[in-house]
Amino acid sequence: MSTLFSPVNVLAMVLFAAALAWRIYQVQRAPTVPNWAVTACIAGFAAAFLLQQEAVSDEIDAVLGLGAARVVNNALLACAVCALVIFFLGSALGPRRYRRVVVELVPLAAAITLMIVTMALTAPELRGLPLGPSTIHDSGIASFYLGAGLYLIYGLIACTAWIVRYLRVADRNLRIGLRMGAAGMACAAAGSIFRALYIVVAWAFGPVVKVLLLLGVPFVIVGGMLFLLGVTYPGVRARVSALRRRRQHRREHDALGPLWTVLVRAFPSIVLRTPPRRRGERLSPRSIHRVHYRRVIEIRDGLVQLSPYLAADFGEVVATDPGAAAAALKAALARHAAGEGSDGHAKQVLPAPADDIESDVRPLLALSAAMESGA
Repeated sequence: MSTLFSPVNVLAMVLFAAALAWRIYQVQRAPTVPNWAVTACIAGFAAAFLLQQEAVSDEIDAVLGLGAARVVNNALLACAVCALVIFFLGSALGPRRYRRVVVELVPLAAAITLMIVTMALTAPELRGLPLGPSTIHDSGIASFYLGAGLYLIYGLIACTAWIVRYLRVADRNLRIGLRMGAAGMACAAAGSIFRALYIVVAWAFGPVVKVLLLLGVPFVIVGGMLFLLGVTYPGVRARVSALRRRRQHRREHDALGPLWTVLVRAFPSIVLRTPPRRRGERLSPRSIHRVHYRRVIEIRDGLVQLSPYLAADFGEVVATDPGAAAAALKAALARHAAGEGSDGHAKQVLPAPADDIESDVRPLLALSAAMESGA
């Protein structure tokens, strides 16, 4: 079986796909420079990961020539890191960011140019070979990997520093993702430093210290995984929270049914008129929230219309004794249905005004439950 579909590769591809899908969604909602930059970063890392697979790199080399896959792979990694640096610059520097972005493109262009030139100067039989004891003493290969590695070290350390700065002002959920991202960047930077030391020691001084290269690989792999988890975590957390909120609104909508039913029966005009929904819209997340809020508004309107039949302290009773409030509400509905007169004064039908509609839901849920249990 091809190593492309090994468990580790499949897990990495799933993480890349999830992270990229989330970022594309964010770009569609807000196509800003920081959003585009971080999306390009993840896309670059994902493409570089695929190019590292032998089945894919062989096809690239067959089309573009030996060594092309190595150049493209390392260029994509450099572009991804540069995009991440631009993301932080775009978030922090304000109007000055565009000039700084241009400045950041200079070392990127220099690194990619160095990769192309050194690969072209490498002996044809050595092009595309991995870094190792048998190739490290070739000047072309050593220069190629050292140039690519030094740019990655610069970019990864810069990104780690930016993330650490953001930790001070980020909210709790975002801090968790940022910590994982910073740890991933630091691990990847450490792995790149080990590889650079391996090259410098072997190329400049002769001895091949294999342990440096062996240490670099797991650091880069773990760093990449941590970075992906850090990027994905806020989105996953947000989706889970949104799912919980939808389930809560669906339950509350059903729980408000008994109270809503008796009020609509007494005051049919409180039902809000809305345009017909398109196919599939009924089950959409926004539709769930919309019908929930509409039911709350309709119930409040019904209580306001019934308030002339209620006592002045009805709002306080709802908060302190929902059972007594339900009994008073039923009596008021009966008087209204019988056509009895009222004092004609609107009254406070809920506890003291809340800051948002969500706070009004709690007493209404208690009142609806009391209405149902006393039916």
